[in-house]
Amino acid sequence: MSNDPTTSVRRRPVWTELPASVRRAIEDRLGEVVVAAESRDGGYSQGLASVLTTAGRERVFVKAVGAEHGFTQWLYREEARRVALLPAGVPAPTLRWSLRVEDDADPWEVLAFDAGAGRNPVTPWRSDELAAVAGLCDRLAEVEVPAGTLPEYADEAILDFWAKLAAGDGTGLDSYDPWVAANLARLGDLDSQVADAVRGGSLVHADLRGDNVLLDPTVPGFAPVAVDWPNAARGAAFVNFAGMLPAVRLEGGPDPEDVLAAHPLPRGTDPDAVTAFLAGMTGYFVYSSLQPPPPGIPHVRAFQRAQAEVCIPWLRYRLGA
Repeated sequence: MSNDPTTSVRRRPVWTELPASVRRAIEDRLGEVVVAAESRDGGYSQGLASVLTTAGRERVFVKAVGAEHGFTQWLYREEARRVALLPAGVPAPTLRWSLRVEDDADPWEVLAFDAGAGRNPVTPWRSDELAAVAGLCDRLAEVEVPAGTLPEYADEAILDFWAKLAAGDGTGLDSYDPWVAANLARLGDLDSQVADAVRGGSLVHADLRGDNVLLDPTVPGFAPVAVDWPNAARGAAFVNFAGMLPAVRLEGGPDPEDVLAAHPLPRGTDPDAVTAFLAGMTGYFVYSSLQPPPPGIPHVRAFQRAQAEVCIPWLRYRLGA
């Protein structure tokens, strides 16, 4: 498989390809006929993702996926549940409604949001847009999440991918930097520190990348908004920004440490916690990249491979290795 994540082809279904019963159910919920649909083909999940325009000129962003993608359906249900728990004032699109359409033996999950203004950041990354997204991460870090509302990120980020790789689960590890295979035990020890490293009381998006951010170029500062919240959680303030830096580098931005020099992580961030988090993230990308591609998103493994190739030298730098 190519290391270039742009070489694997995936195309989302478009509005006219949805079953007629699903389209009727969505139009019934909208209260109007859909007269235009603009597909949003970015991202790394299956299913329709389109801005629908109704006869009354209302614009709504709709996601819909069938039962053949059961995990994605679960993510949609989680997103509806977790978005409802977000504290007031979070820069995120408003969820209008969720809908389950019983289409014979193929039920569909549907989510509808306000259609946010703007676009994804330009790639290669521009310094002003990167600064705007860094500011978005600072804003999320300042959002206090009461205990017992959203899930704890520490409970969902306990990773054991290095242990799986050490046990031989992941053919192809030798295609990576030999340092990785030679240090599996050390990396596994860092994995055991991830849960404590990511504990905190801030709002964590947990999947923040350029394709999950909208910037409005018509307003000063771009008014950044984070979209796609199925993994929203309560955790450490540094997670959002540190977690997106491999994708930033991959998309033509600076090296992660150069980004952090220009846009420091929140005051009080423990450098060792960042390194443990990076080790867990690296293990996830390496392990996932060696697995068969999931149905409907063949390009995701190349993207994970490319992020792993960014993470490994970054991790070695932070470990002094």
